[in-house]
Amino acid sequence: MEILDLRGSLEFSPMHHVYKFLSETHHSSISIVGWEPGQISPIHSHPDADEIYYILDGEGLFKDGRREMRLGPGATVVFPAGEVHQVSVITRMVLYRVQAGADRHPESVKEWPAR
Repeated sequence: MEILDLRGSLEFSPMHHVYKFLSETHHSSISIVGWEPGQISPIHSHPDADEIYYILDGEGLFKDGRREMRLGPGATVVFPAGEVHQVSVITRMVLYRVQAGADRHPESVKEWPAR
């Protein structure tokens, strides 16, 4: 058993969002992510890993190329493996992130795929 300190690991940066990895196994990783208003992730996917966000604090826009949702505390977002997505921050935001899959690397995408 492993006990994780979410709040004690949380960091913010005015330059970019900050992922603090709390636990990693061969099949998954758990992190806490601090985002400042106006920060935007690149358009990307994780070809072989699901990415799951639970919003602890703040609000953001979550996009998958088909729709954009403004979400806040208590919402959970699931991006299945290979789904292109992007996160934009409205107010200071804290996310609990789980990635499930052995190969969790991101792949950047220059533009949204045609639907």
